[in-house]
Amino acid sequence: MTFRPLVALAALSFVHQTPAPIPAEALFAHAVAVVANDAFAPYATYTVVVTVTGGARPVVDSWTTTEDITHGTVLASSFSDEERAEPTAPHGINLVTRRRFPVAAVRSLDSMTPWVNSNPVNRERPEDVVGPVALAVDQNFGLTPPRAYRVANDERTAAAAADELAVIGRTGTTVTRYRVALLDTEAGIAHLELTPLRDPYHNRLRELWVDTQTAHVLEAIVQGIGDRAPFDRVRWHVTFGRLQGATYLTKAYPVEPIQFGRSALQISIAFESVVLLSYSPMKTTFGIEAPVRYLRDP
Repeated sequence: MTFRPLVALAALSFVHQTPAPIPAEALFAHAVAVVANDAFAPYATYTVVVTVTGGARPVVDSWTTTEDITHGTVLASSFSDEERAEPTAPHGINLVTRRRFPVAAVRSLDSMTPWVNSNPVNRERPEDVVGPVALAVDQNFGLTPPRAYRVANDERTAAAAADELAVIGRTGTTVTRYRVALLDTEAGIAHLELTPLRDPYHNRLRELWVDTQTAHVLEAIVQGIGDRAPFDRVRWHVTFGRLQGATYLTKAYPVEPIQFGRSALQISIAFESVVLLSYSPMKTTFGIEAPVRYLRDP
């Protein structure tokens, strides 16, 4: 007669020890608050390493980058480290030279003009499908309200942008940007599903992995990288890391290979050699580089 009450008491004790389900909205709000209050350094230098595989041969390009995090200005080289080591004409320009022939020779070619175009001397490299990149290491794809990032073509422009007043806060009603659902929790990591309620192009989070103890974001699935097709039309898996009290990107790669013509290519974008600075490493005098169409944050 005394055995059943003991069993019931043990079962009741077990129930009381089972942790309550984590409210998904509260956990997401906590993660947003952590990043919004991160102690971001004013400046950062880093290298964006882009690796493309699946084509005729692997292609690796490393882009030396400086970011004014306070003002959201990204300064990236228009030439990769690899190209600087072995200088050539910039990829994709398809330069065509024009050779002037003697008039007699031109007449023998049965032409009315003394100018004849040569074959292209710098054809586009088919494996170089990404090109120059100018991506912000503090980008979080709409975890916090999206900010506009600017790309500077030279250090003078980037240094001038630092003279502008930075936005340190906003007032007004907080608008819900996502519908949040908890998919599962394992080993202290919550897996959230996010559905954007507005501006899905900038609010790109679709899944998020969050540490339930610290609310630090660890990984995410995002709808798009950069500001042009096909990169902004496919889902990417991104990872984050903590450095000196703030959250920064570490790596991004598409969930599935990206189709370029007949080739399905796998692309890896890694943020390496991140150095956080309290002062500007940029000078006000610098040789201006030609404007480049970078793959950049929207």
